Amino acid sequence: MFRRFFAGEDDPLLVQSGSPGLFTLQHLMVVLLLLATVCLALHRIRQQAFRTRFLWTLCAFASLVVLDVARMIWEARTGQFDLKEGLPLQLCGIQMFAIPLALFSRGRIGDYMREFVFAYGTVGFLLALLLPIPALQIYPVFHFRSMQSMLYHTALGFVALMLPHLNYRPDIRNVRKAYAVLVACALFTGAVNMLFGSNYLYTSALPIPFDLLPWPLYLPFLLAFALLVGRLPYYAHHSFRSIRRAGTGAPQRRESISKR
Repeated sequence: MFRRFFAGEDDPLLVQSGSPGLFTLQHLMVVLLLLATVCLALHRIRQQAFRTRFLWTLCAFASLVVLDVARMIWEARTGQFDLKEGLPLQLCGIQMFAIPLALFSRGRIGDYMREFVFAYGTVGFLLALLLPIPALQIYPVFHFRSMQSMLYHTALGFVALMLPHLNYRPDIRNVRKAYAVLVACALFTGAVNMLFGSNYLYTSALPIPFDLLPWPLYLPFLLAFALLVGRLPYYAHHSFRSIRRAGTGAPQRRESISKR
């Protein structure tokens, strides 16, 4: 069992057992458990003092780094590490570099990074739990790579959703700042893709076969999708905040990151 948990993609133990695939009972149970954990943690921690909230957010960020380093070590030990796939340059991997700026920067860069982390950290968290591609296409649910991916994105979602409780105030009018960071990341990863022949941010090929829109015809549609989903966390936050205010009958007061 231990060897199978850490088995590489071509290990006979893993090949014989096969992958249970997406949307199995195991997958859905783990997703529900992780979602419930994040919701419960947010409910409990947002009521604590600002320092406590900030420290919990830092701990979640530290877990991101530990989990991604663990992934790279596992890939190296199993002979699967590849610069074309293993660098933290997908959308959720880039969040590791954006989060410290979002938490500590008090200037314009911090403003842009907070929008980026809130918008695309939240979206990445939900999409990666529901569609953990390619992990669950290759590995069982209870495998190191699958669990690492789901735990990483759970911690990311916690950080993104904690930002409004650190007095970052989501405003749909500021989504353009998240868009600006996204486009900058796409340009950077596009250059990396040309250099290494990789596919970070899927600017070289779609993650699933789709012959109707070959490269580069799919790029405008991919960009439109990214811009659309980037707005959803703002709408959701506004709706939940309105419901909460209606229930309490009073506005909420929060301390500011910039006044720590």
